[in-house]
Amino acid sequence: MKTTERRSTCPINYSVEIFGDKWMLLLLRDIMFNGKNSFLEFRASDEKISSAVLTEKLNILLNEGIVSKVTSPKNASKFLYLITDKGIELVPVMVEILKWGSRYNPDGGPKTWLDRIKSNEKKAITELQDELRNHRNSFA
Repeated sequence: MKTTERRSTCPINYSVEIFGDKWMLLLLRDIMFNGKNSFLEFRASDEKISSAVLTEKLNILLNEGIVSKVTSPKNASKFLYLITDKGIELVPVMVEILKWGSRYNPDGGPKTWLDRIKSNEKKAITELQDELRNHRNSFA
């Protein structure tokens, strides 16, 4: 894993240096809530991330141990980006961001997940974490 120079040892600084731009949170959204795992799936998102930016952001997530990169079992020339346990620990944070965004932008958001969260947030978080682990483990 590549080490990155940090501006300080502050935990908030560490988090901001990883997640301090929209693309990182959108990639995590796509992995966690939309089941995306491949470069082309990420590129197909509504926000239209460029290939160069996507490559840079995926490399940061890889270097930080938030995702791992594996060869697709269906196509040896295709890579899949699978969330690690470190990344799965971010699910409650992403749920809070989702809830906040849906409160102030009620037209958006993954309705299925919002409904599950509103019904029983703790259960929804646990189920999402389990689904992500099971999906990742299906490629092991």
